[in-house]
Amino acid sequence: MFEEGYLQDYGTNLKQFIAAWRKDLNTPKLPFYIGELCTKTIWGMDLRLRMNAIRQGQEAVTETDPLATYVPTSHIGVEIGEPVGLHYHYGTLGQLEHGVNYAQAYLKAHGVVPAPSRALQPWPHVSSSRVRLFILAGHRNMQGEHAFVQQVDASQRDLLQPKQDVPYRYSIGGGYNVSKGWEAMRPAGFYQTFGPELSFAQHLASHLKSPIAIAKYTHGGSQLNDWTPEGTPATKRHLYPDFIRFIQESITDLIRRGHSVELVGVFYHLGENEMSMPPYRRQVSSWLQSLIRQTRIDLNLPDLHWYVSQQRPTDHQSVNSIDVTAALRRQAETDPHLTRIDAFHLNQPGKKLVFNTQGVIALGYLLAESYLQARP
Repeated sequence: MFEEGYLQDYGTNLKQFIAAWRKDLNTPKLPFYIGELCTKTIWGMDLRLRMNAIRQGQEAVTETDPLATYVPTSHIGVEIGEPVGLHYHYGTLGQLEHGVNYAQAYLKAHGVVPAPSRALQPWPHVSSSRVRLFILAGHRNMQGEHAFVQQVDASQRDLLQPKQDVPYRYSIGGGYNVSKGWEAMRPAGFYQTFGPELSFAQHLASHLKSPIAIAKYTHGGSQLNDWTPEGTPATKRHLYPDFIRFIQESITDLIRRGHSVELVGVFYHLGENEMSMPPYRRQVSSWLQSLIRQTRIDLNLPDLHWYVSQQRPTDHQSVNSIDVTAALRRQAETDPHLTRIDAFHLNQPGKKLVFNTQGVIALGYLLAESYLQARP
């Protein structure tokens, strides 16, 4: 990563490396599984161009070698360290999930694929009815990196039951786990995780009589600049085109089913890294403004409402001079169709940046209640 010659020649060297193994072991069809460099780490932010160059080298091999497979890893859990919560690497959880990624890639290559997602049958909403569509989006806490079905309290177990009256579609982990159309609302995250959609749906359904649908798009290994329409020079990580297409497809499919659609809004949990890393903390407001502006243009909805939740920023002398909260408050004050939601109380004691199971559940209730209080 740091030697320019190695960086530029990574793909060439990887190709030669694989060829040498096959030759020396006399196994010309030896498969290789090439693991992605996890973009969730500190290097994924401040060295994103160098990591992107390595990814390009890896994909140059896996896209041309039918026996080489690229294995995504940026969606999995990492341990977060000191002093400001950014110098992290795989911990126990991430290493376990890391192994699952390779096993799943191997099984898929041998024709063993997961059971197909459970399509919603029958469709719960009467044709010609008006459906309220809610978009959930964001990073690791919206994805639910540390929210596990096994840790749901006994009093909350009803959250885990499929809700046939709430259609749900999703793209989680930057496309690592994608629904096949609409499913009943249920835990659908990889590694038996879930996000705030479960409690969000439950709270809305208990207060709204009209039909609703929920679509969620997340990537736990992304930063907010990956979501902007401009993107960054790390082009492989640009999410905006797929995100806007995901929303458009959700609307189109509901219309195809005979519904009129009210796009209620986008419920976005701000990036956890943007609360800690100085350059990101400085630019979070401008990046968010760019994202909001372009979605309104591309969806032809100039008044599209955004509900943006913000968790507690990292408290450390190296970043406290950058008042990210004040910047976001000012932005919400000047945009009548932007609601900033204070989620400071959801930070888990003793943990940096990441919500636990109860924190993720509480986030869903908080987002839903913010909408219910703000609606006309």
